[in-house]
Amino acid sequence: MSAIQEFFQETKVQAFRRAILNDQQKGLWSRYEKLNKTVSHPNVVFAGDSITEFYPIHELLSSKFKLYNRGIHGITSLQLRAHLHNQIIDLIPDKLFLLIGINDLKTHSPYETFLSIDMIIKDIIKECPQTHIYLLSILPINTTSDFIHSSNKRSNQAIIELNNYLTTLKDVDWIDIHQKL
Repeated sequence: MSAIQEFFQETKVQAFRRAILNDQQKGLWSRYEKLNKTVSHPNVVFAGDSITEFYPIHELLSSKFKLYNRGIHGITSLQLRAHLHNQIIDLIPDKLFLLIGINDLKTHSPYETFLSIDMIIKDIIKECPQTHIYLLSILPINTTSDFIHSSNKRSNQAIIELNNYLTTLKDVDWIDIHQKL
């Protein structure tokens, strides 16, 4: 393990990083709450974690519908469910592209993560029955020694297991990006 990797494993550093992450997430939820008051329809919502947040949706996609990015770095499916109105339901999306679950695998099993995502889907269907949901597969992770890893349960095997569970969900269109990568 390199010196920088060891540094990132230190308890104080991890606690500091968690505190910064929590503060940034709260800021985004607050920002989204304000922005949601100006949403237009019809629309397409992209929700999930950092992969969604940092994807340049407006640069790479065009649509006759208004596009809204509601990704938040570092969130888990449990956090998304707790903020479901803020990130999805308040926008009353016509279409929703959802990518969530990789951060759950740091502390939860693939099956526990699947159950949480299943509840998110059910909540969205209950609150926004007109929304067409596209569920994206969890992407593979870089397992080389050059990549800074935190100690957790995330592995490509866990991702494959979670994706296998997710393919069984009803009322969503499954988009398997994992196989392409």
